[in-house]
Amino acid sequence: EHQHLGGTGVSAGIDLTVFRRSDMLAMGIDPALARTYIRQGLWARLHYGVYTASSTLEEASRDPVKLHVLLARVAIKALPDRAYAFGRTAAVIHGLPTDGGPPTEITLIRPRGTDQRALQRRITGPTAIHDVKVRSHLLRDGDLTVISGVPCVTKTVAAVSAAATQSLPWAVAALDAACWQSPQALEDLVRVTEEWPRLLGIGTVRKALELARTGAQSPFESLSRVRLIELGVPEPELQRAFYDSDGLIGYADMSWDDGTVVGECDGLAKYGERQDLIREKLREDRLRDLGVIVVRWTWHELMTNPGRVAARIQRAREAAARRRLRAG
Repeated sequence: EHQHLGGTGVSAGIDLTVFRRSDMLAMGIDPALARTYIRQGLWARLHYGVYTASSTLEEASRDPVKLHVLLARVAIKALPDRAYAFGRTAAVIHGLPTDGGPPTEITLIRPRGTDQRALQRRITGPTAIHDVKVRSHLLRDGDLTVISGVPCVTKTVAAVSAAATQSLPWAVAALDAACWQSPQALEDLVRVTEEWPRLLGIGTVRKALELARTGAQSPFESLSRVRLIELGVPEPELQRAFYDSDGLIGYADMSWDDGTVVGECDGLAKYGERQDLIREKLREDRLRDLGVIVVRWTWHELMTNPGRVAARIQRAREAAARRRLRAG
């Protein structure tokens, strides 16, 4: 990344989002000037000897995801030797879902064999880094990547390591997100799970893998599927395409019984504007004209009374079955 540091007019071909005193020398800046830049409000010190532009910190502070990523960069920069984002921190960087959003704890991993005393060192600073967990593991080059300048494990390893720390429904959501529209990713998830047999929580990952699928577009859909299956609803088909004489109607979140019953996770994000509501109403009308029974539910319903949602789906399936009998 090439950035200007808080108006100092300095740029270089290294990561300038977070930098140490040694980086300052590489940028041609006298480290003694750090105090001056901090006093002028151009820089902020996030850890002993680790800085960022004040504008970068201000922008990140308005967004929990950006702030978590920034603090992960600081923690990595503060540690000697190599370190990589891992677990829920890596999930946040890769855009994978985590229960409750970005965690308060930064999770990193380092290659096995590095200084074990450094692994026990708490990375604390005068601002926001209060809890950093550093693990060690025999890392392969194929497990590692860089996302927007942040050293990180791959999306597959991030999904497995994040799933290991969450409840079963959220573990499934993380794995679903990692293999969205990518059947090959399921095999990769299985491989990583087998390669990390001693990871705390790996039992949850193994259970979640049995439920992970490639067609869930959102955590809401993943959580819905898991909760409904737990309540005895058969596993649905995901993203079934529906057509009428005018062409493609759309893809259903879930469907049962050869597409005679459709389930839709009614998230508010779908309907940003009034036109979105109108389009969805027309879409549903076209489905009903095909004889499809549409069942909708909200996040609040799923979280507070999933049994009621399951009962509506079962009644719809029974009604669809009666229609088929009459038609046959």
